[in-house]
Amino acid sequence: MTTTNRGFNRVLLLLIGLISIIVGVTIGAGVLQPVRDALQPYLTLPQQVTVPDQALWIIAAVCAVVIVLAVIVVFTRGGGGTSVAVRERSGEDQVTVNVALVRDVIDHELTGVHDIVAAKVDTYLVKKTRAARIRVHVRRGGDAVTVLDAVDHALTTLDQTLGRQIPVLVHLTGGTRTALARTTRVQ
Repeated sequence: MTTTNRGFNRVLLLLIGLISIIVGVTIGAGVLQPVRDALQPYLTLPQQVTVPDQALWIIAAVCAVVIVLAVIVVFTRGGGGTSVAVRERSGEDQVTVNVALVRDVIDHELTGVHDIVAAKVDTYLVKKTRAARIRVHVRRGGDAVTVLDAVDHALTTLDQTLGRQIPVLVHLTGGTRTALARTTRVQ
């Protein structure tokens, strides 16, 4: 996950893919004889195309701008997820704690809470500091205070397990998943 909008990423990838396909077919039609033969019933292609020198420079400049913009986008995107929750160094020794441990501790501590449908844990690298985000899906009509107390207890257990505190963002959610969740009633 990055800091840019997911929908924008999808649209951008779709446009780049379509442009690549069109350019590939066009280049293939002009160079490869089997492609020219396959497109002959549908399109009339010239046998030879002459491009003025100025147009080649314009095409080269546009390609250079696109490459520079692509490099800028790649290097300025940040805030992506990481699989490392904690990394401690002491001299030549290094201890790395994977996000799976954090997920297991949180899942174990929140298992018995009735008002929680599901919990998801992700870790991110934010300004060179590792932080966790816990998304808790609360059952429709559930008690938020009970859920927050359970999450607080789970975070205390996590801090004791890791031997240190890590920054945590707790996000309580509702919505379709919680609306469709079934409740078990004791009669």
